[in-house]
Amino acid sequence: MEKIKITTKEQLDDFYPVLVKIWKEVFTPVIGSNQAEYMLENYQSKDLIMQEITAGINYYALLINGVYVGYIAYEVREDYLYLSKIYIANEYRNQGFMREIFDFFEELGQKYGLKQRLWVNQGNTQGIRVYQHLGFQLLEGKITNIGEGYQMVDYVFEKE
Repeated sequence: MEKIKITTKEQLDDFYPVLVKIWKEVFTPVIGSNQAEYMLENYQSKDLIMQEITAGINYYALLINGVYVGYIAYEVREDYLYLSKIYIANEYRNQGFMREIFDFFEELGQKYGLKQRLWVNQGNTQGIRVYQHLGFQLLEGKITNIGEGYQMVDYVFEKE
């Protein structure tokens, strides 16, 4: 799997249609299409992603044989490595690519001497199973109001 760091608007423009496809695949079954669209517009729009990149969040497009298949994002924080986005298109799941992604995160955690932390929607049972299988431990539940009456109902997981 190839990782391409997204640093320019042009790279993001090229990759963005795949991001939208994956976002809807992942979130529509868990939170419904209305909230998935709302979150896409308010948390994963091109402008907001570019703002995050400018602020130091690292976005990578994932490719297999030159085809976009997913994306990841992380941020180095004071106390932990925050794994912000970890998404693979449906047709590329269950093929071992998550292991490769988490090996990358493991190397980063060791490089910075930081534990890894992530948030996952409480309804994302497949993701939760993967994270637990990879050694992440549940820290807490977290509910965040995100506007328009929507909430993010997440679990926070951590790996030493």
